[in-house]
Amino acid sequence: MQGEYKKILVVNTFGIGDVLFSTPMIKALKKHIPGSRIDVVCNERGRYILRHNRDIGRTIVFEKDAFRQAFSRSKLDFAGKMAKFVKNIKRGKYDLVIDLSLGYQISFLLKLLGIKKRIGFNYRNRGRFLTDKLNMEGFSGKHVVEYYLDVLRLIGIEKISDKNLKLPLSAKIEQWADFFIVKNGLKNKKLIAIAPGGGKSWGKYAPYRRWDPANFAYLAEKLSAKRRDAHFLIFGSSEEKEMAGAIEDGFSGKMMNLCGKLSIIESIALVKKCVLLLCNDGGLLHIAVSQGVRTVSIFGPVDDRVYGPYPPSERHKVAKAEGVGCRPCYKNFKHKMCDTHDCLKKIDRDKVLELAEANLEM
Repeated sequence: MQGEYKKILVVNTFGIGDVLFSTPMIKALKKHIPGSRIDVVCNERGRYILRHNRDIGRTIVFEKDAFRQAFSRSKLDFAGKMAKFVKNIKRGKYDLVIDLSLGYQISFLLKLLGIKKRIGFNYRNRGRFLTDKLNMEGFSGKHVVEYYLDVLRLIGIEKISDKNLKLPLSAKIEQWADFFIVKNGLKNKKLIAIAPGGGKSWGKYAPYRRWDPANFAYLAEKLSAKRRDAHFLIFGSSEEKEMAGAIEDGFSGKMMNLCGKLSIIESIALVKKCVLLLCNDGGLLHIAVSQGVRTVSIFGPVDDRVYGPYPPSERHKVAKAEGVGCRPCYKNFKHKMCDTHDCLKKIDRDKVLELAEANLEM
């Protein structure tokens, strides 16, 4: 049955972490159907993650917000964007689609375009336009990577040995990172990355997953006191500059605030040069995991068994609050609003420091 699929389309329009979670599945597809061409529908941020992945042919960008804005601005503008997207899909002449979008809109469109085999998840009956599907109420009890790999059972692929995330970089960007380090006097320094934000996927609710920046400043202060060659790099978007500034204000050692100054791909290349990443759960955590960088991550309302570092390893330590019975409260893609944020506030920063020191000694 696998041999009949020569042109495959994978749809994953979520954030950086989710796109990375789909790379073991894509890798397994390529291994079991070696003659196939695999294209991916993703958002612009996902495109950067997949750019140099040789398992993948084309990436087709689909930005939900851009389509919504076009629709509200001009029906003609929306129709033009949709026509371009449809043309891109038709060009692929796909015989198999793996739709991980958890919606019905794209699978409905792909049905209209005549793609015969359409597989994915049936979440809240949104998989009704798929030909084969796995029923699910949400991601729970096991990692998202495992859920994505489960979809392959629908086309007879079950034994999968390599489940590592895949994010290759170009020689050019690796050279850029080397030059950056030399130019900024960072050669022979022990580079430690800090990511105090949580990425864009939670939007205005991002504070619900952010540890107090003062705690990151505390970790940096304690670690630099023991390691005189330590130099800290703060990563994040331009919207996260204020948080990074709070860390700088609470730290007396060597630190470089890179928030808003780097592209995604430049951030990846520099994170790869670090010996450790201290972060909240989010895309940069999974980027570091994919690059073999040791991590200590903070998990508040989110279940690390589902969204944490993958595959689990002693190199990737997770800090969680003890004795907070309501966590994890993020379930079935929703989280409960609260005023206490105990799942973050009750994380002992000295215990996080111990995790960081243990990772640096490995």
